[in-house]
Amino acid sequence: MVKVIAVSHGSFSKGLVDSVQMLVGEQEELVAYGLYPEQTVATLKEKLKAELDATPKGVEILFLTDLFHGSPFNAVVDLMRDYDFYHVTGINIPLAVLVMMGRYSDKNAEEICRDLIAEAPDTVKYVNDMFDADDDDEEEE
Repeated sequence: MVKVIAVSHGSFSKGLVDSVQMLVGEQEELVAYGLYPEQTVATLKEKLKAELDATPKGVEILFLTDLFHGSPFNAVVDLMRDYDFYHVTGINIPLAVLVMMGRYSDKNAEEICRDLIAEAPDTVKYVNDMFDADDDDEEEE
């Protein structure tokens, strides 16, 4: 099972989770976090860190963020330094449904990420690949 954590500005992630569950049924290991005007990015990051720490070892985690380079995206990227998980940004309802279908098909998190990129190459970005490319550039220097 891949745990999916949706993170967005405001209540978009909650609406995304609610909509997906209307379409495909109640889901386990699907949670939502939003960044609201009265919160700081540090507060959001602490909540996400607590979610990561509460996840049992061996469970793959896939973060879905709403906006490339937005504050929720940046909070998740900051956590990538200390935690091993998958991260796709630019998520929407059809793509979130595709994530759930991938889970039903027993795909692992990376396979689900690749399916999303194949489905919407100009809409979403697989953030791990961006960092892998940066690591490759640094090794070449």
